Amino acid sequence: MEFIKKQIQPGVVVLHMTGSIRIGPNCQQIELALDEIVQKGNIWVVYDLSGVTYIDSAGIGTVVRGLIKLKKLGGTLRLAGVKGMVGGVLKLTQIDRTFEIFATAEEAAQGLPLAAKT
Repeated sequence: MEFIKKQIQPGVVVLHMTGSIRIGPNCQQIELALDEIVQKGNIWVVYDLSGVTYIDSAGIGTVVRGLIKLKKLGGTLRLAGVKGMVGGVLKLTQIDRTFEIFATAEEAAQGLPLAAKT
């Protein structure tokens, strides 16, 4: 698993992921990356999953925990680029009803409260 953190608008951080989100180090890396994002004061996050080819139940749990963490802080987590097997799993588990899902990270960032330039 590899990922790149990028602030695409003021207050909005995108975590672009590639590879698999599965039990073990992959999930831990995502949780650590989110902790680092939050420690810098960012609570509006987009997980860009366009490069993710596989997700297991532990991966789904990691994504859901990220949403819960950000909501408790007054922010949110949106998903972008969901496709293939990942999209199928999110639909099968009905997690797609829990998240706002967008085609691209840029679309996901639109309309977030802190995304507006001050």
